[in-house]
Amino acid sequence: MIYRQDQQKQINKVLEYIEVNLHESLTLEVLAKLSTYSVYHFQRIFKEIVGETPAGYVKRLRLENAAHLLIYEQQIPVTQIALMCGFSSLSYFTYSFNSYFKTSPKKWREGAYLDRFPREYHDSKKSKLLSNIQKENFGTSGYNEFKWLDLTKVKTIDFPMCATVNRQSIGPYTKGIPHAWDEVYHWANSRGLINQNTLLFGVPKNNPYITPPDKNRYDCRIEISESEIWNQDEEVTYHFEGGKHVVYEFDEPVDYSERSKLIECYSELYSYWLPRSGYRYLGNPIELVEIKPVKGSLTFDCKIKAIALAIEPK
Repeated sequence: MIYRQDQQKQINKVLEYIEVNLHESLTLEVLAKLSTYSVYHFQRIFKEIVGETPAGYVKRLRLENAAHLLIYEQQIPVTQIALMCGFSSLSYFTYSFNSYFKTSPKKWREGAYLDRFPREYHDSKKSKLLSNIQKENFGTSGYNEFKWLDLTKVKTIDFPMCATVNRQSIGPYTKGIPHAWDEVYHWANSRGLINQNTLLFGVPKNNPYITPPDKNRYDCRIEISESEIWNQDEEVTYHFEGGKHVVYEFDEPVDYSERSKLIECYSELYSYWLPRSGYRYLGNPIELVEIKPVKGSLTFDCKIKAIALAIEPK
């Protein structure tokens, strides 16, 4: 089904709002007002475009966000995570979590998530015995289990605040994303908006081990200067907060098909670097992208040259 551009824009605006305000009351009336449509038309258009009802989408995002926090923020009590993710009570959160993930929040935190994940992580209670054994085996040489990252190369960088243009890919992170880059890159390049200093970055909106593959969302974003915003009336621009990020740059750029390697790298940043850094992460990671046009054609190679997490002091 083909949707009018204005419908897609309005629903995208609602999706952005939901993501930032999951802890708030996101009633159908509030979201419909934001979309400028009536409640009836908003609900119909939202379901047609997103594939879920507004209420179903909000609840799923809250549960998946909670599942992520339960793994990577071990120091935050379950009750607090429930409230942070927009649930009005611990009992309702526990019931909803059980229904969606087929296990309790407590068991998920203690290791039940490993049924979905490729390996154990250092901060999982289920992994503590394993970690202690490995530490003993290393003796006084120190504990270093990092498989993918050389953590001596991790840097903290301040990105500038900027506006971006955006295209979104929906589906598995191992395919489809280069097509979205193709569209937004050619759009921006044909208007002279790209130079050697232009920031190109992707935003994986979901953890692919928690979110069903067909519901994963990925934003392909290209920085646009303030002077150009007013010349792009037909295009919605998005705000990027910038700020302090922990960044790991790969020796060789990574292809989108190598998502399992990228996830391992994220896991090490979340589970090893962050707990010892004095920082906490603020939201979705970003992936700095390298696009190289293929000489003599309109195609290009699109790869990830670095991954980054927005952070702030604990």
